[in-house]
Amino acid sequence: MTDLIQTVLLYLCWIVVIVRVSALRSRNQRPLWFALLMLALGITMLQKDTNAFIRGITGDVNFQYLASSVMAVGVAATLLTFAARAAEVRISPWLRWISCGVTVVVMIASYVIFTLSGGKARPHFFPVPGTVSILDVYWVVYLVYQGIATVATLVLLLLAFGRVRSWLVRIPVLLLIIGSVGFTVFIGSRFVAVFGGVESAVAFGTYVSSPHTIGVSLGCSIAAFVPLLLGWSAWRNASALYPLWKSLVTAVPHIALDPPRPFLVDALRPQNSQLRLHRRLVEIRDGMLIMNDWVQPADLAQIEVFVSDVPPEVMAPMTTACWLKVAIAVHAAGLPMATDPLDLVRQGGTDGESELHWLRSVAAVWTDARTDRFATTVSETRLATHRL
Repeated sequence: MTDLIQTVLLYLCWIVVIVRVSALRSRNQRPLWFALLMLALGITMLQKDTNAFIRGITGDVNFQYLASSVMAVGVAATLLTFAARAAEVRISPWLRWISCGVTVVVMIASYVIFTLSGGKARPHFFPVPGTVSILDVYWVVYLVYQGIATVATLVLLLLAFGRVRSWLVRIPVLLLIIGSVGFTVFIGSRFVAVFGGVESAVAFGTYVSSPHTIGVSLGCSIAAFVPLLLGWSAWRNASALYPLWKSLVTAVPHIALDPPRPFLVDALRPQNSQLRLHRRLVEIRDGMLIMNDWVQPADLAQIEVFVSDVPPEVMAPMTTACWLKVAIAVHAAGLPMATDPLDLVRQGGTDGESELHWLRSVAAVWTDARTDRFATTVSETRLATHRL
């Protein structure tokens, strides 16, 4: 990994850690925040100035390797927690955190014993080939834990990737999968470098660890902002549905928990955007079910003649918008319900996403001049017929 990429990732991690400190309040976001924090600390340990500063304080050239390895264990533990929650697979917290804690304690104890006994290590704090020391325990525990945790995380992330449909969520999960694959290869190369004495494995490990650092940095950073992006998307969708929703709630107020407010007040009022969108979809659908009883076959026949000249992609949404406007008008005029009502509300989505897409298309033509003109003509015909 070049110094430039490492520096960019360092700043990215610290910026997200600071900006998204509110993620600590969320059970699902908390592991990502801690993973970024420990990754940022780990990358910081690799900086030349940081190394020189640590050596000046501790007087030990190997302390940086202990610190960065402990941070790596923390990253693995928090990513495993996130992956388990994303895949909705329960792994005992005791198993996860005790195994992590035991690994860290053994590593620190091994480091202290090895250092105090005056043991000699190769560069990167590797044991000398042909010798047996407490340093071997350090590396065995570290590599075994990292290998098991990383493979488990990879499997869980693959399960989570298959579950989610939104690419806003899939992208960070995919980046974490790439990072986990890279780190799995890195663990294998580290084992060869530590116990096989193969120097070329060190350089190879440096290259294959780059996808891990990049994938985890970008994946966690994007995932940390997913709730904000989902909230923004829900806010936009709820605002787009506002004209349709307000007309229905004004016509039949009992379908909504809260009365309609002016658009700016509704848009800027602090609230849970995803909850507001969900309620708005339900309230619109309830309003459509009620208004359906005020539309007669003759009304629909007229509407279908009018919309036959509009572009095909807006024909169905405009038909729905027109019959709703007609129903609202005759309902407000006090006309009785249709004697032979149609079943017009079956059209729509089969799930939340497709329902939103359908209602957005209806809302898009709700204020169209053609919709108003067609609906007004049909309503006037209906009212005139009733007066006769």
